[in-house]
Amino acid sequence: MIAAPPTSPSSIIDQAVRDAVSSIAGWPPDARELPAVLVERTQNPTHGDYSVTLPLKLARTLRRPPITIANELAAAMALPPSFGRTTVAAPGFINVTLEPAWLQAQLASIADAAERWGRSEIGRGVKVQVEFVSANPTGPLLFSHARGAVVGDVTARILAASGFDVQREYYVNDRGRQIRLLGESIQARMIDRPVPEGGYSGDYIAEIATEATARAISPEPVTLSEFGVEWVQRRIQEDLARLDVRHDQLFLESSLYAGWDQETMAKLASLGRVAQHDGATWFKSDSGKDEVIIKRDGYPTYFWSDVLYHRDKFEKRGFDRVVDVWGADHQGQIGRVREALGVLGIDPQRLAVLLVQLVSVKRGEETVRMSRRAGVGISLKEMLDEVGPDAVRYFFLLRSADAQMEFDVDLARRQSSENPVYYAQYAHARLANVLTFGAGVSAQPALGRLDSEWELELMRVMLRWPDVVREAAEAREPHRLAFFTDELAAAIHRFYKNCRVVTEDAPLTAARLLLSRAAKTTIGNALGLMGVAAPDRM
Repeated sequence: MIAAPPTSPSSIIDQAVRDAVSSIAGWPPDARELPAVLVERTQNPTHGDYSVTLPLKLARTLRRPPITIANELAAAMALPPSFGRTTVAAPGFINVTLEPAWLQAQLASIADAAERWGRSEIGRGVKVQVEFVSANPTGPLLFSHARGAVVGDVTARILAASGFDVQREYYVNDRGRQIRLLGESIQARMIDRPVPEGGYSGDYIAEIATEATARAISPEPVTLSEFGVEWVQRRIQEDLARLDVRHDQLFLESSLYAGWDQETMAKLASLGRVAQHDGATWFKSDSGKDEVIIKRDGYPTYFWSDVLYHRDKFEKRGFDRVVDVWGADHQGQIGRVREALGVLGIDPQRLAVLLVQLVSVKRGEETVRMSRRAGVGISLKEMLDEVGPDAVRYFFLLRSADAQMEFDVDLARRQSSENPVYYAQYAHARLANVLTFGAGVSAQPALGRLDSEWELELMRVMLRWPDVVREAAEAREPHRLAFFTDELAAAIHRFYKNCRVVTEDAPLTAARLLLSRAAKTTIGNALGLMGVAAPDRM
């Protein structure tokens, strides 16, 4: 029978608080549900490892001093034997300091759990769709699109690791004005005419035109649009595959206009939400600012396609939750789509949207701006050739998706501790090397001797890994993985520098090898969940 991975310290403390809170004097039997976050890491290590702030929040409800509540709650908390020391501090904190013996006792379970370490079943039975990338198939993926690809992919990985039933989807805009312009741009290149206003002029248009000519494709814009979309989509999928990004399904926008659009329009009309004026069709909003859904030229708006698409996700395909990864310039669309879903009888809170901010690329002193239509900028393929997929993925996770970032190409190529991805991968490789070197050691580990500040620090950091995954899933914030991995890598390097692992002292060597194995498991899982390689040699 395989032993279960250890539970994180904060989860143990959280459960102890929930079990004990009803014993507090004056606790009402019909009390409302406790806050989601009961346990926090202390800001000052002298105050312990974790702090419970619940007494401060209960003081007003119970009309009692928080310090009194803290003392009663601390006395009632049933923590595991040798888990930690509990102290109460003014004005009403319960601080917990983990005992070295408990930390040491978790190492074998972490190492044996392997890839299961950090995973959970908090999302069991919940069907989630993550839709990401979904760049218009009118040209190769620019490097700026890769940020949304990484954010969406890692979000999906985190949700899957947390037990959710996850589907990954790419929405293909295969109709509309931009697609028509793609066909007209290819035609212009084939017959040597100027590019139409608003069209595309990159070198890839010449490649598509040359191939279309060689294959005797009809030079009609509609036919060329279809050919161009297929050509571009193949290249996009090739680039994404190199980035280790996959989708379970490509969803064609055109499929929404085979009756689903008419049915949805009829439903909105029956609810009094459709108006006709100024030659266009409008969605009547409660905000007082109606939204165009069919323009004067007969083309549907992006808003209308979004409404159809999301109704399809929730009603036709039955997803419990949907996570969309959009560019920050679409922020204003979120409220409008949610309002329309609410009108259609769908809980708008089931839709979460992650906004991804702009990326600039720095090479030396030069900053490159990107434009697909002008054919300038940096493609994803070019950047993958230059720095590789690991650097691309890791760097994009070093900042929150909703913060603008500058991608420093020189730093991404540097093989030194200044490069975060190199630093993290080197930590894994160091541990792999020392484990190989000490493979012949068979003594009983003297776990109680793992008591240096560097060993204890490494254990404390490792044991936060399940919390990091859970919190990243709940908040849909994949950058939390990179933040943790940076901290873990630093702890590993400090341990490696200050604690010689393989020595003539066999019991101590065996203990440090077990610590190294647990640390290697943890950082390997962290890198794996980010889609970054965990090399044994560098």
